[in-house]
Amino acid sequence: MIRPWPRGAAGAVLLLFGCAGPPPDGTAESSGEIVGEPLTPAVDARYLTHLLFAADDGTAFIGSFDQTAEGEDLRLDYDVRLAEGDAWRSLVLTQDTVSVARAAWRLLPTPSMAVRVGDAGQIVSLRFSEGEGADSVRLVAGEEVSVWTGPTGQRESLGVAAVQTSDGAVPGILFFRRAARALSIPVATTDGRTFVFADSLGNGLVVHAGALGQPAVAYTWLHGVEAAWGDVTLEPPDPGQAGGSAAAWRFEISGTTVRGSFRPQTSEDPGDGTVIRMEAVVNVGTEVLDFSGFVATLPSP
Repeated sequence: MIRPWPRGAAGAVLLLFGCAGPPPDGTAESSGEIVGEPLTPAVDARYLTHLLFAADDGTAFIGSFDQTAEGEDLRLDYDVRLAEGDAWRSLVLTQDTVSVARAAWRLLPTPSMAVRVGDAGQIVSLRFSEGEGADSVRLVAGEEVSVWTGPTGQRESLGVAAVQTSDGAVPGILFFRRAARALSIPVATTDGRTFVFADSLGNGLVVHAGALGQPAVAYTWLHGVEAAWGDVTLEPPDPGQAGGSAAAWRFEISGTTVRGSFRPQTSEDPGDGTVIRMEAVVNVGTEVLDFSGFVATLPSP
């Protein structure tokens, strides 16, 4: 039996982190420097962190944090967007160069973004403010339901989370991805598409596709059970047709009854085609589940 989101669950998540105080390493939500973190030797490397959040009501969040450490410099390229209603709006769009003084892979605060991390460096919350007196947006990470190691040996996870705005808290699914590459190593992979979906019952689905024609991978949170799948068939839309069922991606998890389709909700995107909001119909045996979410094209480091 799939249970819906418990009443007040999002508020409980926010209350937990709002009242817990600073984590054991002394880090706290701040618009200044993160303190309490040990110094680490600088390594010439590129680190990419992605946070993808989807909720059943269409709320969507994507954070792309590109950090390159070279010599004594750390180059930052941050792009964070939030979708409410029919449009995406930018929360952070910044490029900067700072000194490499601490772990180069950790997210750094900006004038418009405060960062709170846990004792193991995990993201606890991000808070965004568009100016004095403006309503803030907060992304609060909750329980991780699945954790695994990505292709570059870095941590990836699927978990529950909430986005809080002036209209209240919206619960959903959060996909966390970090990838890394030493600058001395040539780029060996290409950009891939990642589909992230959530429904009103608390279920979540992530499907990641690399090069077309190769098996995709999926991570599911269905019926309160997490699972990872390494043999997923993902068929792109028919390029010779447009609209209707021809515009849908189709997927099937080999050896299971899980299958479905992803279809763009609207023709609108941020303008560069890297993020497109979608709806999904997923069949689990005889059950039919309706999801909302998006597909993002994520670069490799």
